[in-house]
Amino acid sequence: MIYFKKRLVLLISLVFLYHSYGQEKQQYNGPLEVGAYKGKAAYTYVVTEQDTLYDGTFQLQSSNLNALLEEADTSFLMEGSFDKGTPTGPWLFQFGEFQTESESKLVGYEYRVLVSGQQEEGRGAISKGKPDGKWSYEVNRIKSSEIESTLFSSVINFKNGVPQQSFQMENDSTVLVGRFLRNGLAHDEWTSYASNDLEDTENWIFDEGLLQEINWTTDGISKEINVFTSHNAYKTIALNQGYIDLLKATITSENSIDFKSDVAQLLAENDGYYAKLNGILNEMGPTDLTPNFQVKVPFYALDAQQKADIDQIAQDFKAAKSISDTLLNNSHLNIVRRSDADAQYRYEVVKKIDADFLQPLHTFVKYKEEDILEYMELPKLMQQLWPSGKPNTNIEVVTDTAQNTRTFVLANTGEFNFNGNSTKTVAAIAEYAKLSLQELMESLSDRLTNEARLQALNGLEKDLIAENDSLVTQIDSLLPALPLLYNAPLNNLKKLADKSLGEYASLNKPEEKLAFGNKLKVCLGELQELTGVLGNLPATSEEIKVLYEDAIWNPFMATVMQEGVKKRVTSAYSEILLPDFLIQATEVDCENAKKLTEQITHTNNRMVKLREEDTKKLERKLRREKNPNEIMKLLHEQSTAKEK
Repeated sequence: MIYFKKRLVLLISLVFLYHSYGQEKQQYNGPLEVGAYKGKAAYTYVVTEQDTLYDGTFQLQSSNLNALLEEADTSFLMEGSFDKGTPTGPWLFQFGEFQTESESKLVGYEYRVLVSGQQEEGRGAISKGKPDGKWSYEVNRIKSSEIESTLFSSVINFKNGVPQQSFQMENDSTVLVGRFLRNGLAHDEWTSYASNDLEDTENWIFDEGLLQEINWTTDGISKEINVFTSHNAYKTIALNQGYIDLLKATITSENSIDFKSDVAQLLAENDGYYAKLNGILNEMGPTDLTPNFQVKVPFYALDAQQKADIDQIAQDFKAAKSISDTLLNNSHLNIVRRSDADAQYRYEVVKKIDADFLQPLHTFVKYKEEDILEYMELPKLMQQLWPSGKPNTNIEVVTDTAQNTRTFVLANTGEFNFNGNSTKTVAAIAEYAKLSLQELMESLSDRLTNEARLQALNGLEKDLIAENDSLVTQIDSLLPALPLLYNAPLNNLKKLADKSLGEYASLNKPEEKLAFGNKLKVCLGELQELTGVLGNLPATSEEIKVLYEDAIWNPFMATVMQEGVKKRVTSAYSEILLPDFLIQATEVDCENAKKLTEQITHTNNRMVKLREEDTKKLERKLRREKNPNEIMKLLHEQSTAKEK
C-alpha cells in the first residue's frame, strides 16, 4: 500500500513537471514572415498540446541600409504584447518608404544621411484582441528627415472595441469631427470643413445612428438632402464601404444627383489603414482592430425565395461576364468581324448585352457581396440600375455604317418575363443574358483562335470538375444521415453527373464540347440545388408535421396531447407527394432537375401557408385523389384562389 502511494505521488509529480515545462515561456530571435512582411523578430512564446502561441513581448522590424543608399528602402516596425496568442496592451506600428538625399553629415564618428519619403504610424492599446482607449493613426510626408506635412491623421477613443465620445480625422484638404453614443452608434452632427476655407462645410446629421440628412455649403451656397426617411424596421450595421455605397444608391435614386462626399472619402481612408493593421494582427492571433462605427438603416427583409434568386443572379452574372469578356477581348475575332457580316452582328450583340444587361447586373451583384440589398427598396434600385427602362429580350443592333439593323432573340424568349420589380425579374434578366451569351459563344467558336477555344475549354473543364466534385462531396456527406429510401435518388444524381461527363469527354469537336459543356455546367449546378432540397426534406417534412399538430386536453389521461389537424392535407403530402418526389429524383435528368427542385420547394411553402388557410374545400377534393400530379394541381388552385 505504501509502495502504491509513492508511485502515485511520483506519477503526479511527473505530470505536473510535464505541464509546467509545456507552459514555460521561450524566447525566439530570428527571421519571421507575417503576411506580406518579412523581417527580424524577437518574441516570447509558449508551446501547448495543440499549438505554439505568442505570449509576452513581440517585435518585428525590417530596414535595409544598402537598399536605401542605392535607391530606396521600405521599412517597418511592429511591437506590442500577446497574452496566450491574443494581442494585448500597447501596440506600435510604423511603415516607411524613404529615399536618401545627396547631402550627408559627419557627426562625431558617424555619417548621418538625410532621408525623404513617407511614414505611417499607428498606436494604441488592445484588450482581448479589441482596441481599448485612444488610438491614433498618422501619415506624414518626410523631407530632409523632418515632417514636412501631415497627409492623414485620425484619433478615435474606444472602450472594449466600441468607439466612444468624439473623434477627429483629417487629410491634406479636409477635417472631420463627430461623436458616438456609448453603444458606438453615430450621433448628432458630423461636420467636415475644408482645411483652407472654414466656410466650405459638409454636415451629416445622425439621430441615434440613423442618417437623416446631409447638407453642404460651398462658396456661400447651401444644399440639403434628406437621406433615410421614416420606416417601420431598422437594422444596425457597420459604417463601412458597403454603407457608403448604400448612401450613394439611396441619394442618387431619391435626388437624381451623383453623390460625392469628403466625409465618405475620409472614412474610407481610415477604414483602409485599420484594415491594414487588422490584417497583420490576425495573421498572429484573433483580433478585431476595426473602427467599428455603427449606424442604423431601413431594413427590407428578404425571404428565402428572394435570397435564392439573388444567389442565382450572382452565378448567372459571373458566367455571362466571363463569356462576354472572352468574346470582346479576343483579338482574332476583332479582326474577323471586319470582313464577316455575321461575326460583326454577333459581336455587336455581345457589346449590347454587356452594356444593357451586365453593367447594371455588376452593380447589383456588388451590392449583394456587400450585404446591403436588404437595406434597399428594390423598385427604386431597379430604376437606378436601368434609368431608361429594363432591357428587351429582342436585342436590336446596328450592323454596318449604313445603319442597317438586325435583332437577336433566343428561341425560348417567351419563357422570360422582365415585367415587375422583383428579384425574379432581375433573375430573368441575368439568365437571359447568360443563355444569350452562351449561344453567341457557340456560334462564334469557329471564328475564335484555336488558342482562345482551348483556353475556353480548359476553363470550362476546370469548372465542370469542380462542380462534379462539389456534388459528390455534398451527396456523400448527406447519405449517412438520411433514411435508406433517399439512397437511390441521391445516387442517381451522382450517376447522372458521371454519365454526362462521360458524354462530354466523348465529343471531339471543340465547338460541340463547348456547347455541351456549358449546358452541363448549368445542369451540375441544378443537381446541387436538388441535392440540397432532398437533403433537407426529412427535416422540412418533420417541421411541417409538427406545424399541423394542436395541443388538446385528454380528460381520460388528464394530460395535454398533440393531435394532428387537416389530416387529408398532411396525408396527401406525406403519403403521396413525398414518395413521388423521391421516385422522380430517381429518374431525373438534366432537362427536368430544376423543375423538380422548384416543385418540391413550392409544395413545402404551400404546406406552411395552408396551415392558416381555410382548407375544407381542398380536403373534400383530396378525399379520393391519389394521383400526385392532380394533388399538385389542387394545391396550386388553392394558392391561386387565395391570391385572387
